[in-house]
Amino acid sequence: VLTPVVSLSPVFSLQMTKSVTNPEELGGLASQMTSDYGHLALQGRLAAATAEPEEIGFQIRTRVQELGHGCIFLVQKAGALQICPTDSYTKRELIECARAVTEKVSLVLSALQAGNKGTQACITAASAVSGIIADLDTTIMFATAGTLNAENNESFADHR
Repeated sequence: VLTPVVSLSPVFSLQMTKSVTNPEELGGLASQMTSDYGHLALQGRLAAATAEPEEIGFQIRTRVQELGHGCIFLVQKAGALQICPTDSYTKRELIECARAVTEKVSLVLSALQAGNKGTQACITAASAVSGIIADLDTTIMFATAGTLNAENNESFADHR
């Protein structure tokens, strides 16, 4: 899910804003943004459907839709600037739309991270358990080799 969001990141909006001086680049950027948003919408729908609690799913869905509206306005302003590349008002509007998209991207990311807390907790727990298993395997290896035998004549096999 994060890959399409990262593609729509503030760096992308900065590219869009810098293209104000080269309006011929706006068409390609708008096309790329449209494609990235399409991927995000698909992945966002899946993330929203599996998010717990339902409120997080609703939040993801709502923020992805708001981002979509922001992207639409940004593409419209990019088209308007291509039609009239010297219009300073349209340039300002494009910059404002790019800022709005950047803000909406951060809201989508925060919603996705809120829905990811349980998954992250499971990953952390699994990592901790893997570490414990690795430590036990190492201890078993040394004990089997006889380097951890007790001072009395007991063997690891007696305690295993």
